[in-house]
Amino acid sequence: MPMERQTAKKVGIRDITEGEWIKREGLEPSFIITQHGEEVARARIMGTVVTRFVADDGNFASITVDDSTDTIRVKTFQTAKPVEKTAVGDLVDIVGKVRVYNNEVYMIPEVVRKVADANEELLRRLDINRKLSKMKASGKSRTSAADKMKQREQLRKDVIKLLEKNREGMTFEELIASVNLPEEAVEPVLNDLLAEGICYEPTPGRIRKI
Repeated sequence: MPMERQTAKKVGIRDITEGEWIKREGLEPSFIITQHGEEVARARIMGTVVTRFVADDGNFASITVDDSTDTIRVKTFQTAKPVEKTAVGDLVDIVGKVRVYNNEVYMIPEVVRKVADANEELLRRLDINRKLSKMKASGKSRTSAADKMKQREQLRKDVIKLLEKNREGMTFEELIASVNLPEEAVEPVLNDLLAEGICYEPTPGRIRKI
């Protein structure tokens, strides 16, 4: 089962800086669980550059971005290109991976775009607020990180038991029907089991336990 690129979630900076870091092993990406219960491995933020630094050898650079909810550092390694055209005072739209090191939440940028129209910042805030309102109305906000991890570990155990009972393996669709959970909940667990070598695919789309 091929790994899919994680969607960049539009979030306020405080959503990720005050979230809980969940470290995953193997090929499954680590992520932040925000206070609203949203999992964020790749983020899209918009804010103003308040500090900027580029090393003399060009192998490291960082900018600090402020969106009025909090600030975050955006760091580049081995190159300064993603941020080299930014300046203090610029409004920027950034897509990047969320990382944590020494208790600091930061981002590694993939795309850094200068924003010419300040109205885009207002529209982004409205967009985020609408998303949070929908999450709250649907009951998805807030499930604690601990609860999410417990649910995921229980699902992992359930999947392993099913595969042990069905020694010839099961299709992805059969597993989803058996656990009665949505595809987006089951797929990360299967990716973990495949990456760890606990299961394998004898044929595409069919899972067997080793």
